[in-house]
Amino acid sequence: MVHCLFSQIHLYSNRKEANPIQQNIVLSIKEKLPALPESERKIGELVTEKPLEIIQMNASQLAEAAGSSAAAVIRFCRSMGLNGYTELKLQLSAESNLIQEDLYTDILPDEGLDQIKKKLLVHTNFTLEKTNSALDNERMEQAATWLVDCPTLYVYGLGASYLVALDIKQKLSRIGKQVLCTQDQHELAASMAIAQPGSVYIGISNSGEKKEGLVLMEVANKWGLHTVSLTKDTDNSLSKLAEVALKTADTKEAPLRSGATISLLNQLYAVDVLFLHFMTKRYTDNIHHLERSRKATDDLNEFFKQYNNA
Repeated sequence: MVHCLFSQIHLYSNRKEANPIQQNIVLSIKEKLPALPESERKIGELVTEKPLEIIQMNASQLAEAAGSSAAAVIRFCRSMGLNGYTELKLQLSAESNLIQEDLYTDILPDEGLDQIKKKLLVHTNFTLEKTNSALDNERMEQAATWLVDCPTLYVYGLGASYLVALDIKQKLSRIGKQVLCTQDQHELAASMAIAQPGSVYIGISNSGEKKEGLVLMEVANKWGLHTVSLTKDTDNSLSKLAEVALKTADTKEAPLRSGATISLLNQLYAVDVLFLHFMTKRYTDNIHHLERSRKATDDLNEFFKQYNNA
């Protein structure tokens, strides 16, 4: 299996030039535009509107076209984490194929299926890279350590975050953890009141501001549970209440992705990272439990076959 994994990595590195996701400066600019000063925002708006034309301009020409100043162009580049205007043009040039294919816009009327797939892939890779950077290793380590010895895990999420809560339950219950995942707040509160020492509560909310999640985090803190939040990377209320705040990329969902597509993928990715790190803590035992639970489902299917043939 290890040899197969390294073979796949080698194959990927050899095909790197075929990967449509290499740069993301245009998406980075779009994400940061609302927080920029007006002089820099004018420049950012023009860069996202006419990225290919910007490649042919010098800093003074860009400043004039944007109705700003050459000094603001330099400040804008620094705000984007770039060394200067030359690096901005180099990154735009590197993204020219994606720009020409119009992959940085939202889904358009009568958009073809291939184009939809490409656009979603671009945005997914961009936000997962941001989430990967946002996930703090020390906080992940603490959360995973708590999970190793916790007698019971309590998980709560609303809406799309409930799907993430169910994913946590499915993963950890397969290796022998007792997990209570329900949207019944009274049941959760009553159960946490008699939780054994070392129990853990995970509250999931992309915004981190849903009152139901805030109240349950307060309850978990009151009864002495270890508390973990999973939210987007903002200064939100839920993360302030939790002992350990895990954060994913602060994504801006487009109108046609109002089903929280990208934020949901971010949360599921964070759960996968946490789960895999947890698995390494007692690797042999956890693998044994996974194999037993898998065998149990195989046995179940065999029993069904017997009854169907009876």
